[in-house]
Parts: sequence; C-alpha cells; structure tokens
Amino acid sequence: MADIRKRKGTKGVTYQIRYPSNEAKSGYTYASFDTLKEARAFSQNLGSLPKRPSAGVITVSEAVTRWLDICEKIGRDGREKVEPETFKEYRRRGRVIQEYTWTKNLPELEPSDVVHFRNWLLQTKSRDLARRTLSSFHSIIIEMKHQGFIKDDPVAHITIKTSGRYEDEESEIEIPSDNEIRDIYAAADIMGDKNDYMQKCWRRYRPMIYLAGFSGMRPSEIRGLAWPHITETAVHVKQRADKTGIIGPVKSKAGKRTIYLPRIVTDMVFEWQEYCPDSKYDLVFPTDSGRPVALNNFRAGAWLPLMEEAGLMRTEKIDGKRVRRPMYSPYALRHYFASKLIEKGKDLKFIQHAMGHSKIEVTLNVYGHLLKGRDEAHKGTAEELAAEILGKPKRASSEASV
Repeated sequence: MADIRKRKGTKGVTYQIRYPSNEAKSGYTYASFDTLKEARAFSQNLGSLPKRPSAGVITVSEAVTRWLDICEKIGRDGREKVEPETFKEYRRRGRVIQEYTWTKNLPELEPSDVVHFRNWLLQTKSRDLARRTLSSFHSIIIEMKHQGFIKDDPVAHITIKTSGRYEDEESEIEIPSDNEIRDIYAAADIMGDKNDYMQKCWRRYRPMIYLAGFSGMRPSEIRGLAWPHITETAVHVKQRADKTGIIGPVKSKAGKRTIYLPRIVTDMVFEWQEYCPDSKYDLVFPTDSGRPVALNNFRAGAWLPLMEEAGLMRTEKIDGKRVRRPMYSPYALRHYFASKLIEKGKDLKFIQHAMGHSKIEVTLNVYGHLLKGRDEAHKGTAEELAAEILGKPKRASSEASV
C-alpha cells in the first residue's frame, strides 16, 4: 500500500510517495512529485510500472525499458527524476542500445560482448553518440546491479575517448586569449549605448557576460540563477534552467558549489536588480514575462551581436555557402575561467570543484592539454625538494661540472 507525504525543503513543497518494493533493502522505495495531483496519479498507476522479471531472464531490451521508466518516474540511484529534455536524450540512446542485436540475456554478458557493442557503435554512429550511448549503457548496468539482476559489471573500464587518437589535443575546446576577453568585456560595456532598446537588453546581458567570465558557470546555471543564491562576495550554484526553460537542480552533486566573485561583478549584478522583472522563480536574469532566458534567444540576441562588436567573427563554408559565425561559443567564457585557474597554479581538486565536474577525469579530459604546458616549470622541482629537505645545494649543470 502506497502512502503520500507532504515535504518542505529548499525547493519548496513536494509530495513523496512511499510504496512497497522487493528490490529495496528496507522493503520500500520512494518517488517525489511537485504537485499532489501528480503524486496521486503515480500512486494509482503503480501497477503499470515494469515488474521485476524472474532472475536470470532479463534481456538487455527489458533492462533499457526498466531503466528509462526509473529515470522518468522515480529517479535512478536515489537521484531526482530526470528533466524532460534529458529524458528525450536518454530515450534516444535507449533506442540505439535496443537497435543492436544482443545474442545474450543481461546476466550473461561478458566484457567481450560489450567490446563488440562498442565497436558496432563506432562503426555505425557518430563518435559523440557512441560515447554517450556507451555511458548510458553503463548506467543501466549499474542500476540493474543495484536491483539484483546481475552480479558483475561487464562494462567496467570499457570506454570511448572523446576524440580520435590523432586529433589535435586542443580541438575539444577553443579558449580566447587575454586580449580577446578584454575585447569581449569592452564590447559588453558599450552595447547598451547604441539606442534605448539595446540599453534595456544589455542591462541584463552585460552582468550575465561578466558573471560567466568570472565564475565559470554554465549558461544553464546562469539562466537558472535565483536571487537568494548570490551575495556581495559569492554565487552559490544550486539549480539550472534546461533548454526548454524548466528550472531544476544541477545535474550532479558536484554541480552544487560556491564560487567567490570580485566586487565589480556582484556590483554589476545588484545594479541590474533595480530593473529586474518579477519572476515566480525569483530569477536573477528572467525575461520580461518572468521566465528563464531561452538559450537560442541569448545566442541570437546577445552573443552574436557581442561577437560582432568585439570583432571575433569568422567566415565558414556551410552547404556551399559562406557564412559568418562567432569564433567562440558562450562556453568560451567558462573555458577561459578554467584556463586562468590553471595558469595561476591552482590544484586540480580546486579546479574540479570550481567547474562543477563530478569526476577529476572530466577536468583532465577537457583541460589536460593546458596542464602539459606547465611541465617545463616543474623540471627543477625534484632537485629543489632535495635541497630543501636534505640541505644540499642543487646539482650544478653538466657544463659547470666538466
């Protein structure tokens, strides 16, 4: 028998359902909803959730379907239910997994079977889709292991790298130079001087640009930022706005972080507060209707004219036509922030936390090539350490010892 409980938390009022489950050690599992109506509807439809198949007979396709239902209706591994846009992407990857011809049931899979699947992905799909699909397949395996359908993890240590072996290490991201960043800020400073309409728009966009460059926040995090989460010295990242404007928690626990800001940025943000439209979400940068700024609208209405003003456009040939496009995406401000942390010699764990990466491997994959450039500065560290600890002079150069 399921019961519904009203809960009050940082996100406001939610409704939690507790219902019996043979898969949970406690004998119960939980699901949370924003409205009582949704909770009651879920409670009435509990019988429609996939039943646990008999041990040893669950297929890969059944596991995919079960995982998708858990992501949509309950939330996997104790997390929140996934957002609608994220769920669409999960369904796409699920269809790819089900498209493959699996000759074994899930509990029978061995690492060699997963390797064959990985090779098929690389042969038939783009590298990016292949990598994301294999990652979701691993999530399915982990979820099924937690629920007792399988004992081992055949996907462990089987991955697809972001880029090919011979691709340029710096091709993943493009980082503006210091002078280009100065040009971007200078352009943001004068965009509001063009006319009354631009003045109104850039009261909002200018602090958004500065905040992005001095915090490394993702565009979705800035679009979902609420006033209670920013102070005169720091911003506390707790939520985000997805592509459709739905406000929800950050994607992972690591995404919740505090970033300290210079006063020039926070002063700029609080100056904007005088003109900020009302929003039921108490957003810092809402539209006139109180909704989160749409990402496409920000790109077209703010980023493109900003890049034009800063002189950071390039001509590309697309479908036989020459098109002028920005040299950088809005994410360039985030990448620039990370590059400056590396340049200042901050340790990797600090950088991982500041960027909101769930794993240090993500930080290394994205920014590892910048760290390699510091090898020369570290060459003398061993001799310096020996001299400091043992009190011996550093070894003279080979020319001096001859």
